[in-house]
Amino acid sequence: MGLNKKNIIFLFLASFFISTALIFFVDQKESTLKLNEIILTKTIYSELPGWQNAEIYTAKKAFKASCKSMQKKDSSDIINFFDVLIDINAYKSFCIKIDKTNNSRELKNLIESSFYLVKIEDTKKKALFTGYIELELKGRLEPSFSEAPNAVPIYKKPNNLITVDLGLFKEELKNKKIKGFIEGDKFVPAATRGKIEKQDLFKDNILAYIDDPARAYFLHIQGSGIIELPSGKNISVGYDGDNGQDYFSIGRSLIKDGIIPKEKISMQSITKWMQENEEEAIALRHKNKRFIFFKDRKKDGPVGSSGLIVTPMHSAAVDKSVLPYHLPLWANVKDFYTEGDSQSYANLIIAQDTGSAIKGATRIDLFLGKGEAAEMIAGKLNSRGSLWAFIPKQ
Repeated sequence: MGLNKKNIIFLFLASFFISTALIFFVDQKESTLKLNEIILTKTIYSELPGWQNAEIYTAKKAFKASCKSMQKKDSSDIINFFDVLIDINAYKSFCIKIDKTNNSRELKNLIESSFYLVKIEDTKKKALFTGYIELELKGRLEPSFSEAPNAVPIYKKPNNLITVDLGLFKEELKNKKIKGFIEGDKFVPAATRGKIEKQDLFKDNILAYIDDPARAYFLHIQGSGIIELPSGKNISVGYDGDNGQDYFSIGRSLIKDGIIPKEKISMQSITKWMQENEEEAIALRHKNKRFIFFKDRKKDGPVGSSGLIVTPMHSAAVDKSVLPYHLPLWANVKDFYTEGDSQSYANLIIAQDTGSAIKGATRIDLFLGKGEAAEMIAGKLNSRGSLWAFIPKQ
């Protein structure tokens, strides 16, 4: 359909008002945009909790990883943060200068001159922070009934698993995907967790065996792990896809059924319950229809869905439909448990990963690294807090 004079005038006015709104948001010292249930409020660094005292220099590694991706982008590429356009050239300019920083103060000075701050608030709830880790487990490449009678396999992704992008067929289904297999002339959904495990469907795709079924289940939740073999050698495995089925939280179920009190729910308490209640645990795990496939990971660390190796304490999984990859964020977490004590935690994180359970602008999953300390924090972290975004100055 051609554009007549009336349409051209309408498009010009719409463009003008949108541009004016964005310019106002960027140029004013403090201003607010409300987008449905999300409020974006421009603020200043002196009002950022923990900014003055936080040691952020360890975030440089995560920044440099994102900078490599941003440097590859064309200046004409579009990256949106809600209705705010991310200036790629401004981000690149920051990346050129970051190598010259040698400590937290210098990095903060560069950030303050390169980014302005926007607080992200959901009118219905405060930001929610959880944590994920690179899980350490014991396992083997061949089954051994004498040494690990309860061991369960983890699987490589089947070659014939097909992902269909429904947005290619209907615009209203954009970002919706389904997964399944071709059987005859039909496309059928991939099997559920229960069916895969009960019928041993992918026995030709076994990657390794995990000695403890409860720990193996949490490998599915965490998405990456290091498996210590009987020989003392380790293999690293990472997420390589899933069956596309719905995720079910067994933690919420245990709370609802009164099995574990809400205040005591953690990865550790759930693991202990599953180890002590094997049959009930199997039935409960099967309620989570989602099943994860793994690959032998050759890189030095877990790889986020952005394609980058994630950095402990400074990489985060976000809802990529609202928060773009490589967007720097400031997290202020109310209850952050370290060595059994609860304290607040504030530091810089970067959006470099995503997850099926991560939904909404203020839902953040922090990558905490590996080891006992990280596992203890991740096991308990389910805390409210506040969230800010760093937007490149145009």
